[in-house]
Amino acid sequence: MAAHGPVGTDTLGGMLRIDINRDSPVAPYQQIARWLIAEIRAGRYGPEDRLPSTDDLMAAAGVARMTARKALRTVADEGLAQLSPGMGYYVPETLPPGSLPS
Repeated sequence: MAAHGPVGTDTLGGMLRIDINRDSPVAPYQQIARWLIAEIRAGRYGPEDRLPSTDDLMAAAGVARMTARKALRTVADEGLAQLSPGMGYYVPETLPPGSLPS
């Protein structure tokens, strides 16, 4: 487990759970963003897949709405998500060069 990122993830009854390391110097939104980016890079979310919603991230990580929104915006700023108004964030069809391991 990473010392400065989410300390674990799993699903409970089909529900996503993201453990946030509250003692980490890395902000919770950054831990969630890193987790999402790792999931995209690992192929668990592929092109045109919908990412977890703000509400899903709030419940999964036990964070405030603004924290979940900031995490999603951070992933979008990296070019690994795009907002479809009213629909949520999706992985773009084409990812930026160098965003996935070779």
